[in-house]
Amino acid sequence: MKLIAIDLDGTLLNAQSVISEENKRAIKKALDSDCIVAISTGRATFDVKSLLGDLDIPIIAANGGTVHDFQYEPLSHLTLDKTVAAEVADYLTNENIYFEVYTEDALLSPFDGEEKLKAELDIVQSANPDEDYETLWQGALTQFKQFGIKPVPDIHEIFRSNENVYKLLCFSFDSEKLLKARTILEENSALSITSSGKHILEILPKESGKGRAVKLIAEKYQIPKENIYAIGDSPNDISMFKEADNRIAMANAMDELKEMSTYVTKSNVENGVAYFIENVLLKK
Repeated sequence: MKLIAIDLDGTLLNAQSVISEENKRAIKKALDSDCIVAISTGRATFDVKSLLGDLDIPIIAANGGTVHDFQYEPLSHLTLDKTVAAEVADYLTNENIYFEVYTEDALLSPFDGEEKLKAELDIVQSANPDEDYETLWQGALTQFKQFGIKPVPDIHEIFRSNENVYKLLCFSFDSEKLLKARTILEENSALSITSSGKHILEILPKESGKGRAVKLIAEKYQIPKENIYAIGDSPNDISMFKEADNRIAMANAMDELKEMSTYVTKSNVENGVAYFIENVLLKK
């Protein structure tokens, strides 16, 4: 038996942020060939379920914050300490950095979040006129199109409630602002900081990470490391690459991931996941 852990954005999802029919067919072929296929993403579980449609497979969400088995059975969940999360939220607010809060059933965002990001992009474009405005803005719109996103008047109210908080996600066009935030937040021993894109910073519980979650599923089904296949493109995929002997980087992946990989497949817009499964994995 083999375990295939697949990232979503930049990996399984195409330019329209959907799973192509080619990739769906390949996943079903893998499932029929004694493979367990798991989604491993920074997105929320309910968002992943909306993307999967009729595919009933294990889901690692919030970068390992939640792990669900087949039939949506919970295996594990890690939450942020509310006091620590509130302090992080206060810092991000004071620094005027857009952020979202991932809870059990919603992605909370500030009501004026989209307007703030537009204003920030205008400033960045003025300083860098050669930047492609439309491409940059499409990246931001991906955040606002996620299933379950819920604009709220006071995003800080969640930290005074009894609801679980799994992660905070920051988005900014100002790279210096993000770098400063990362440097400061990494000093907090209760947090783990990662990223799934150039303009994104993800704030997680220290113990969280895709690697821990992949290992958990592998142990449940007694799958050895040599039979684990990890497919990804971004920094938040590094931890699951470390848990797999078979590391597949997308053609559009960051250089560090390609250097760690045992195979580089086609890009996400070329159905690179399907190409690897059908032309490499299932032909072994």
